[in-house]
Parts: sequence; C-alpha cells; structure tokens
Amino acid sequence: MFSLGQDLRFALRQLRKSPGYAVVAILTLALGIGVNTAIFLLTWTIVLQSLPVPHPSELIRVGSFTNSDPDLPLSYPAFEAMREHVTAADLFAWAYSGAPLKENGKTQPVSLAEVTGNAFPALQLRPYLGRPLAPQAGERHQPFRAEALLSYNFWRSHFNGDPSIVGRAITLDNTSMTVVGVMPRGFNGTSPDVSFDILVPLDFQRITQPKSPMIDEPGAFWITAMGRLHPGQTLASLQASLNGAQPMILSEADPKHTVFGPTLFGGGFRFTVLPGRAGHSWLRDQYETPLVALEGLCGLMMLLCAVNTALLVLSRVSSRLHEFAVRSALGAPRGRLIAQVLIETALLAAGGMLLGGWIGLQLAHALVTLITPPGDFLQINLAVGSAIVLFAIALSAGAALLAGLWPAWRASRSAPALDLRQLHVQRGAAHLGRWIVPAQVSLGVVLIYAAVLLTGTLRSYLTERSGFVTSGVTFAEMDYGAAGSDEQEHFRKGIQLVDRLQTTPGVQATSLMSMPPIHGWMSAAEYFSHDSHGNVLTQSQVWQELVTAGYFGAVGTTVLEGRPFAQSDIGGDKVCVISRAAANYFFPGQDPVGLSIGWGDGVPSKDHPDQKPETYRILGVADDARMQSLLSPAPLVVYQLAQQEKKPSALAILAVRASSNAVAASAIRHGIAATLPGSDPKLYTFDETVNADLSRQRLLSSVSGGFALLALALVATGLYGILARTVVERRREIGIRMALGAQRHKIVSALARTAGLRIGAGVVVGAALAAMAGHLLHSLLYGVTAASPVVGIITLTLLVAVLTVAFVVPAGRAASVDPMEAIRDE
Repeated sequence: MFSLGQDLRFALRQLRKSPGYAVVAILTLALGIGVNTAIFLLTWTIVLQSLPVPHPSELIRVGSFTNSDPDLPLSYPAFEAMREHVTAADLFAWAYSGAPLKENGKTQPVSLAEVTGNAFPALQLRPYLGRPLAPQAGERHQPFRAEALLSYNFWRSHFNGDPSIVGRAITLDNTSMTVVGVMPRGFNGTSPDVSFDILVPLDFQRITQPKSPMIDEPGAFWITAMGRLHPGQTLASLQASLNGAQPMILSEADPKHTVFGPTLFGGGFRFTVLPGRAGHSWLRDQYETPLVALEGLCGLMMLLCAVNTALLVLSRVSSRLHEFAVRSALGAPRGRLIAQVLIETALLAAGGMLLGGWIGLQLAHALVTLITPPGDFLQINLAVGSAIVLFAIALSAGAALLAGLWPAWRASRSAPALDLRQLHVQRGAAHLGRWIVPAQVSLGVVLIYAAVLLTGTLRSYLTERSGFVTSGVTFAEMDYGAAGSDEQEHFRKGIQLVDRLQTTPGVQATSLMSMPPIHGWMSAAEYFSHDSHGNVLTQSQVWQELVTAGYFGAVGTTVLEGRPFAQSDIGGDKVCVISRAAANYFFPGQDPVGLSIGWGDGVPSKDHPDQKPETYRILGVADDARMQSLLSPAPLVVYQLAQQEKKPSALAILAVRASSNAVAASAIRHGIAATLPGSDPKLYTFDETVNADLSRQRLLSSVSGGFALLALALVATGLYGILARTVVERRREIGIRMALGAQRHKIVSALARTAGLRIGAGVVVGAALAAMAGHLLHSLLYGVTAASPVVGIITLTLLVAVLTVAFVVPAGRAASVDPMEAIRDE
C-alpha cells in the first residue's frame, strides 16, 4: 500500500507537469466512454431492465401475432376466454389511457393504468400506503369498484406526499373515485416507456367510453396480457396449453367469427407466449435491433479511442525512456515500472469516466428527445442505477488496460546501456506507426461505412412520396374532458371548433379526423364493390378514415380525380373519397367516380336477409398516402364524412394548415379557449410527426454519423502524430540525404510511401470488417445496399480527403528541413 501511494502521488505529479497531454487523453477516453454509456443506458432502460418486482424471471406475456402485424395487444374477450382455459399461469390485464382529473373547479389531464385486480398478487406487489385493488376489480361481469391508487411519483408531486390522501375521493372524468392506496416506490408499470399517474380498475373504460366500451369488443386490441407461471410450469408448457386451447378461446371471444375469422387475418392469427421479465415495451419492439447495432458501433468507437490513447501514452513513454532507464539502473523491478505506467493510465481513465459519465447522461437525454413521439404518452424514465455505474467502471478499466499494457511493457524493457544514451528513442515512431495507424484506419473505415449506409437509408425514406404536404400543419390531440362524458356533445363541440377556426385569419384549412397520419396507429375495416362483370370484390384490410370536409386541404393530400368533400355533402346521400390503391383494387380498369363502394363483405346477414348493406357514392380518388408510417406502404383507404355517421363519435385529432405553425398553434389555443374552456390539448406539428416516425433511422444516422466524424478526427490525429514524430526523429537523416543531393519531392514521396503502406493495410482489413458490418446491418437498410460501390467510393473519398489533410503538414515540415541546421544540431 505504501508503494501504491508513492506511485499515485508520482503519477499525479507527472500528469500535472504535462496538462496538455492529460487533457487530450482524458477527452479522448471521455468521448468513447460517454457515447458507450449513453447507448447502454438506453439499451438497459428499453431492452434489458427487469420490472422492479419479486422474481421477474417468472413473469410471462401473451402476444397475438398475425401475418401482417408482428405483435398486437389482446382484446379483453380474448383475454377473458384465455384465462378460463389456460391454468398454467395467473394471467392479468394491463392497459394505459388518460382522463381528466377535476380539482377545485380546474381540470388537469392525467395518465391512467387500467388493470384487473389480480395484477397485484400476480406481480407480488404491496402498496407503499393503503391496500391494493380488490381481486375481482376490473372484471367485465363484476360490479364496478370506484377505487384508485396513486403512483408514488404523482403522490409526491401532486399531493406533496400527504399520507391522509388514502380514503379521500378524487374526481376522474366526472366520476368520484376513492383513493385506496399509493403504489410502491420505483414501480412505474409494466412498460419501461410508459408511466402512469393513477391506477384504476380495467372496467373504468366504461366511464371514459360509455357508448362503445372496448372491454366488450372482440376486435378492440388494447390490453397487455401478462402473468406469473405456476411452480413447475415453463414457457414451453404454457405455449403448448395455449395452442390446444386457441380454437375454444377464439370461438368464445368472437362467437360470430367476425374478427378472428380467416377474412380479417388471413388465417394467420395465433397466440404466442413471451418472457415477461422486462414487461412489454412499444419502444423495445422498434429500437431493440437498432440499439444492438449501435452497441456494436460503440464498441468499435471505444476501441478506436483506446488505440488513440495508447498512442498518446506510448509517445509519452518513449519520451521518458531515459527516466525509466535510470530507475531500472537503480534497481527498480520490471513490475514496478509496469505498475507506474498503468497507474498513470488508470488516472486518465478515471478522469475520462467522470467526464464521460456526464457526457453520456446528457447525450442519453438528447437521444430520448429524438426517439420520443410528439404528443404521445410514451416516455422513457432514465435512471442511473448500479448497473450503469458498473458498466462505466468496467469500460474505463478495460480502456485503461488496453491503452496502458503495451506502453507499460515497453517501459519495463528499458535497457540502461542504450536508453541512457537515448539510442532507442529514434525507433519509437516506426514501431508506433507499424500497427497503430492500420488499426485506426481499419476501425475508421468500418464506422464511416456504417454511417454512409445508415444516412443513405434515412435519405431514401425522406425522398419517398408520403402523399402529404407537411409544412405549416399543426395537430392537436383534443381534450374533451371539460365537455362532460357525452360523445355526441364532444362531436358537436369539435365541429363548432372547426367552424370557428375556418374563419380565423391565416388559417387555410382545418379538419377533424379519427386517425392521425404517420403516427403508427392502425385501422382495418372490410369493404366490397362490384366489378364491371358483377363480381363481388372484398378486402378486409382497408384503412377507414372518418374526417370533416376540409381534410384534404388540411393534410395536403391531392385529389387526383373527381372532387373532395364539401359542406353541402353532409345532408345528402352518403359519400366517400377513396385512395388510388383502393380504386385500382375495387374498380380495375374503371373510372370509380360516381360508382359505389359498400361496407362489409356484401353478403346479406342471416338474421336480416332483406337488409341492404350500407354503400357510399364515390366523389373522388385521392393520391396514395402512407397513413400508418413512412416505413409502411400506402394502404387502401376509404375516407368518409364523419357528420354522415348514424352515431358520430368524438374525433380526437384536429389538423390545422396555416401560413405558419405559430399561426396555427395560436389559432387552436384561442379557438379551444372559446369552445372548450378548461381543456388542455397536446399540440405538435406534422414535421415533428414525420421526424418521430423516422426517429429510429434518425437515431442510427445521427449517432453513426457522429461516430464517423469522431473516427475521422481520431484517425487523422493519429496519422498526423505518427508522421510528425517520424519527421522529428529522422530530421538528421533527412538533412544528410538532402545534403547529398536528394530532392525535396523525393523526401515527401518516401514519407507518403510509408504512410500509404500503413493506410493501405488498414483499408484492406477495414474493408473486410465493413463487409461483415454491412451484412449485420442489412435488416436496417432501405433504398441502399451494403454491396453498393457508391457507398464504398464515398467511404474511401472521405477517408482519403481527411488523411491527405493530416499528411500535408508533416510532409511540408520534412520538405523544409535545412540540411546544415539539421547536421549542426546533431
């Protein structure tokens, strides 16, 4: 311990004497540690972190999969039937929604977790205060229990941690609810990317949607089904039990076979048991693969930073060989010399860890902002726990060893007879450049190549036709809580708001709609038509969009044939506008304008054989629009006038096109203040929606692009350092050669040949590694291929351009050596 203390004090003195060296080394390590910590923090939060409950490995989740959708939520009737027939686990339902909380005459929107009461024993949760929900709470056929629990954070922030809140009443959506407890600290629900303020029984959904509660609909996929395995059961045994019971579950959940039949899902519907240790995350489904890819790129980035730090430390050791030779001559053992270099490197790594931890936390928060959709309930709560701290420590220790082992070994091999006369110093740069420059270049090639691929993918998506004109459009997620719970009153208020906005200066078009475009939502309805031969054409995967008259002007979708909706259409026959893809499918080779399309499959009902199906006269054909996502093809779309529906429900999305987003936002706020006082809508622009839709691609492109820029800087710095040191060490040799008649361009050519061989070796190795990286990134690419020669040309052009700049200064110094001065100095 005494020797360790001596070495620490000596290392601190040495670093204090060379502040420039210490700062550069710490910054280099901090950048690598920071980006690695940021990506790992996101990966841990979204992908790896277990739910904070006892024995999370015993939890399971049941997902529903189809031929077109990888992972759907469940409908409550399906969950209810599943629980009756599958007894290998205690299953519970969990869902998220929102409602207005009224206090002292004011309304505030809050987020809700809606659950079945058996979630508490299944999760083995005990409330921080009070008691859990009753075991039968939330069941469809049980009396509604007006009970609620507060989340710990909401209890502390909104009620100031008042323990007397238990037993008091709060008003949610005009319904009095008794607070029976406070959720345990640190538990934010079954999804790492969604949090809640208040937990209520699942059948509270009848309060928020009294006219059409989803809890009764077999086709409403909205709940997450989870459970805890019984002792002795496994995922495989539960899956086998579920496979055997699936026909009975589907039959009981959907007796009329209108949802789970072969028409809607093409016979591909199936239940799948998944591990529930980390709960269910919507962001995990989207970002698991990109985060794993970024972890790989982060590893290469950290390796490059460690190599550059090794270069700095090795240069430092080479300049101190005389000191190490003196210590060796005085009897210092090799282990003590190795320890001295490693301790200095460890101090640099410790400084890099502290600074890198701060950089990583700031970068992680910036990336969260990048990937969180606007106006959505999804949110990521980053918490720096022990796992993140241990990761940063392990990463720093690894970087210290990687950067310090070779220099320490070099220091321990000091030969007093030679190094006291500094005869080995001149060979330092040659040894350094022999392996460090190729290593830097090869890693740089991989990082630049990946960045070019991922940036090309983002560009391909951005240049694809979306079917919308996004500039100047602002969306508002309507909050009808202040208008009571009557849906028809909500609809009337929404129409009143639209009428008011249409007369506002600066507003060009406005509309209500049932589904926001490019928002990840899904709509599926069945329509039919008759072709020119009288045959019935049906399609069950049609996007049904309920809109008001100004929709096409508001979102910028062009009507190619016929005309859009007008106010005069509201009181007449039912009309619609269909997309070009729908026109090609339902009316091949025909002009659909003036023809009719019907809702359903066109087959008369057995119960009402004389009842004619509902049909809509086609007013126009609109351009194809990517309704769900820019990453998905444009669906078949049927646009219908909401005012013509028999039971118009509240349309939750308002779109306003104005001369600017600021004008639109101001008009919305003033209109809502006059029409729906007390409501609090969420506003966001159409461009923000597009950015959020491409957030995965933007995340990959921005992070990999940052890695590429940093890699170029590090590779250029490394090459410059090696060449500059080579020129200094060979100054006498260059002077002698020039005194003997060597031309300056020959000196530069020799230096370029040496650098070219090192760079060429790095490019060859890097090309092989880049090919492997391109194969691994294949699933994340669009519009660009890993084998594209253009990508390779761009990569090499960027690398050569930067390395040429790094070569110019040392080459100029070599060419400007004065022979007489060089020889005289020696």
